[in-house]
Amino acid sequence: MEEEQDARKIRQRFLTNCEINGYLNEKTRALLAVSGGVDSMVLLDLMMEAQKKWGFFLAVTHINHQLREESVHEVAYLKKYCQQHQLPLQVEVWEKPTKKGIETAAREFRYQVFAKQMQSGSYDCLMTAHHGDDQMETVLMKLLRGGQLSTYAGIKEAQPFSNGRLIRPLLGFSKAQLYQYASERELVYFEDHTNQELDVQRNRLRHLVLPQLKQENPQAMVHFQRFSQQIQWADRLIQTHMKKVLMENVVEENERVHFPWKLLAEMPEEESYYFLYAFFDHFFEKTAIVIKEKQIQLILQQCQQKKGQWKITLERGWVLQRSYEKIYLIQEKADPSKTIQERTEAYKLELNQRIRLDESCWIGLFTPEAAEEARKVDDWDEFSHDLWLSSHQELFVGKRQAGERIQLNSKLKKKISRYLIDNKVPDSQRKEAWVVRDQNENIYSLVPFTYSYLSIGVETDKIHYILLYKYHKEAIGRRT
Repeated sequence: MEEEQDARKIRQRFLTNCEINGYLNEKTRALLAVSGGVDSMVLLDLMMEAQKKWGFFLAVTHINHQLREESVHEVAYLKKYCQQHQLPLQVEVWEKPTKKGIETAAREFRYQVFAKQMQSGSYDCLMTAHHGDDQMETVLMKLLRGGQLSTYAGIKEAQPFSNGRLIRPLLGFSKAQLYQYASERELVYFEDHTNQELDVQRNRLRHLVLPQLKQENPQAMVHFQRFSQQIQWADRLIQTHMKKVLMENVVEENERVHFPWKLLAEMPEEESYYFLYAFFDHFFEKTAIVIKEKQIQLILQQCQQKKGQWKITLERGWVLQRSYEKIYLIQEKADPSKTIQERTEAYKLELNQRIRLDESCWIGLFTPEAAEEARKVDDWDEFSHDLWLSSHQELFVGKRQAGERIQLNSKLKKKISRYLIDNKVPDSQRKEAWVVRDQNENIYSLVPFTYSYLSIGVETDKIHYILLYKYHKEAIGRRT
């Protein structure tokens, strides 16, 4: 069993945490995001207690996503509540909910609204009611998905946001403790029935996995929170050290970047590993290279060999090559005599990884859960659709070739060139089109215009994926 704490102890812990970390004082202008659920209603009650102590300015913001019938009652109650307690309330309505990626789209809308409100109201901080159980779920999701060290940190208690900070002061409290507080304080709150649906990964972890972990060790939530903090500290330490190493050893001149070969050869394996990730991250704006784990391992293997020269092809024409005492990052120029339609290079779509096609667009093949996270990367226009593939199928993205046809329905197969003409796609936009094919040259998508009939259909022997393409429409427009 988790440690039970009465409302008085919870309130005191909350106030102490805010004071020690400098979250609140008499000069604070705080904006509190309230959904109407138990978490945010508890935080609202605690913030009003804090306001009595410090006398800061407190305002409430609520987003009506119009996804549930109960939302009307939630808004009505919050308006009445805030009026009774003399709290400024801002309500924003999500006018056009989308059918695909609703969770991600709703989150993006919320934080866009919050950022604008932070600026217009000159607030110092945005408070949200994420708690310890949310942290456990997030860390587990990150571990299952895989990634770099920093991704395993989960939810940060405080981080820069808009013109101030985003603060989550309830991360040290469990969901059960918040329910207990709400019960003692006789708070009114609303339950979201969609949180019970097990077709969502987070809900499965919440209802099936977390109870087992807490049964194994009642202190599991505390340990997860400590793990998250330790990961954040370790990553910060690594980044600080690597920034110093980069500044001392990496030289950028004209169109190339280089560093001494001995730097990697003589480094301990763990240091060279993080150096390479820091190196490619540092030059991402210049190269748009999304480095992969297997590429890092290949580079490390090459550095341990005695060959004086070697070359590793990365993406978008960039190569990393050793020339005796130096390692260079260079972009090899494409043959200018070839038109876009004549280029034949294709990039393999690795699951849950983005491929930068150029500075203004990227594409990836994702599981539905990973697609939700990937959508958050860039605030660009989006083209996406479902794909059902066999386990042995591989997908590649490249430019369209002369004479290629796309299956538009069960009976109609049309030349891509004719499809673009029939749909009055300007010639400048046709040059920006990408084609997604499998290893047998079957076309699954004409990006960002339409998808093939081959991608449709739920079959028991096939796996559900999301093809996601994000592009900066204005940047593409300037090129054309």
